[in-house]
Amino acid sequence: MVVPAKNFKWIKGENQIGRYKSSAEGVRLFCKNCGSTLGAGSGDPNGDLYLAMGTLEDDPGIKPSSHMFVGSKARWYDIADQQPQFKEFPS
Repeated sequence: MVVPAKNFKWIKGENQIGRYKSSAEGVRLFCKNCGSTLGAGSGDPNGDLYLAMGTLEDDPGIKPSSHMFVGSKARWYDIADQQPQFKEFPS
């Protein structure tokens, strides 16, 4: 899920979020306790934040508008909706 970083706020546990500078532009977010991927972003407060939706506890109230990186999904996993699918990050 992509959200503008300036519109997102952690409601608890922010001190348990690790940040790893994975490239000149990118920062990966992970749980310091278990290592789970939480998302990624540019580190720019005016940039986008990419959240791993599988880490959310509650229904965010939105549905996917597309599926990215389907070129590397498990062969046995079928995407059941009709949303656009991209093998890699859409350009």
